[in-house]
Amino acid sequence: MGFGELPEEICEKLDILAEAGNQFEADGQRGEALAVWKEGLALIPEPQQFYGETVWFLASIGDVYFQQGDYKEALACFDSARGNLSGEGYGNPFVMLRLGECFLETGDEKNALEYLLRAYMLEGRDIFEGDDGDDEMKYFEFLRTHVDLGEE
Repeated sequence: MGFGELPEEICEKLDILAEAGNQFEADGQRGEALAVWKEGLALIPEPQQFYGETVWFLASIGDVYFQQGDYKEALACFDSARGNLSGEGYGNPFVMLRLGECFLETGDEKNALEYLLRAYMLEGRDIFEGDDGDDEMKYFEFLRTHVDLGEE
């Protein structure tokens, strides 16, 4: 077992909890999803920042907070995911998008611009066309009014 590798038995438990959380979320049971994902995160040994699995659980937890409008809690989760030592957070367009959105919602336009642009650079305009429809496009419009993206 190397740096950042979890034992197989923990990985199996994490997979089960991740799927359970996904099902709860799909069924609109965000509170239950949050509880299951927090349980999964707690199974990852310290320092959690060594493990790529931490990014997935933090992003899932942060996304529930974001959807509930708790942007400060969401920001904390996504910022922690971004700083993961595996590098999986910093290169993840969804993490970059949610960071930018959280920063904008909390009034930090400078950081919002940086992370929304990172998301755009990694994934293009499509990253802004998520499940939320018009809400997602408001973040693209913010980016477009501050940066020349070369789009009409």
